[in-house]
Amino acid sequence: MNPKTEVSEQSLFQDEQGFKDALIGVYTQMGAKPLYGKEFTMAFMDVLAQNYNVGITSNKYYQPGRYNYADIATKSTIDGFWNNSYKAIANINNLLAQIDAKKQVFSRDNYQIIKGEALALRAFLHFDLLRLFGPMPVQGLNSKGIPYLKSFKMNVRPFLTLTEVIDKCIQDLTESTRLLSVDKGVYYGTSDVFRSHTRNHMNYWSATGLMARIYLYKNDQQNALIKAKEVIDAKVFPFVTSAGISGAFPSRTFTSEHLFGLYVANLQDINAELFKTAANSSVLTNTTTFINSRFEVSNGGSTDYRYLFLWKTDGTSAAKYPIKYWSDDVSLSSSSIKRIPLIRLSEMYFIAAETTPLSADKINFLNEVRSHRGIATLPLTLTTSEIETELFKEYKKEFYQEGQLFYYYKRKNMSQIEGYGTPVGTAVYVLPVPDDEIEFNNQ
Repeated sequence: MNPKTEVSEQSLFQDEQGFKDALIGVYTQMGAKPLYGKEFTMAFMDVLAQNYNVGITSNKYYQPGRYNYADIATKSTIDGFWNNSYKAIANINNLLAQIDAKKQVFSRDNYQIIKGEALALRAFLHFDLLRLFGPMPVQGLNSKGIPYLKSFKMNVRPFLTLTEVIDKCIQDLTESTRLLSVDKGVYYGTSDVFRSHTRNHMNYWSATGLMARIYLYKNDQQNALIKAKEVIDAKVFPFVTSAGISGAFPSRTFTSEHLFGLYVANLQDINAELFKTAANSSVLTNTTTFINSRFEVSNGGSTDYRYLFLWKTDGTSAAKYPIKYWSDDVSLSSSSIKRIPLIRLSEMYFIAAETTPLSADKINFLNEVRSHRGIATLPLTLTTSEIETELFKEYKKEFYQEGQLFYYYKRKNMSQIEGYGTPVGTAVYVLPVPDDEIEFNNQ
């Protein structure tokens, strides 16, 4: 008799629906609280970026806000990201191990779509593990990074260098985009439920955008620019408008700009847990002074959509709370709620601004985003240093509650994280690998 696991696999992957279910299962894993549904977007990761005031010792995030990675609760959260990410990768590898032998069970071009999504997800998860647990790229691309797993059954998980991990990410994404190119459409709803919402899947455009992100991390500016411009020039992801952010159906995460985002069914509960009411000692918000400074309110920022529409008082005090993920004050029929963005159009403009060689082009890429955020454009006379300062400001405004800012600090190897008085370095930027991983693999 076959072991139960083998019977389960054979049952799951006997038809197209089984492969769809397996892939949806990975998205569900990623959208859970230990991963992108909470900790590694809006909560823990943005605490590391000092986006919130967690200085009260009773705040659940007080210790990670002080980068005390040895704290038991903090260590558990960090271990959870590692372990849950590799569990999701294992499920992806299981799917990929089965799919080529079952080509005949697929209709239309679903074989290419499902395999392409799986490969892109494998690269996505490995790259975020590398960004978090690997060394800063400025320390050398030959430094030890993380394991890159392509096999479902693997006992020893050797740690590869940054270069090796990045190369494997690009290899997976190159094959992914080849497969996903069979259908580059962006769909809002079709008769095929599985293919109805392109932005909730790793699609051709998000895989291309991820390549731009990875090339930038490697400091391969030429390829980063090529991939970012491919997304920009396609013009298939429209910028949000002010009307789209306000009213009965506000798109507060700027849904039309998502290259890839996750649907999180319990997002309203997560939001209430993290971002609502002063009575919650672990509420994640910041001072009015911080908020006004971040969005440059005294210097034209009061009209910024990201300030104007994404903050509210709780009605009982003057304190403001970020409302990017609030949904209890809007129509629940809105298609834009319960979405957490992981790759967005604006990032492609920022990558292009950083990598294009001409200063005027850099400023124009920044201005394209600014003009769609309700703030004045920048003059074309800015110096290289001033452009870099403005780009940094945009990252801080654009990705609030999305977990991307810490990675910017790390990639740039910045010696100071705003809001934290002590200089930072490897001890802050490189999170500790779980103890059992070190022991098991003799690392």
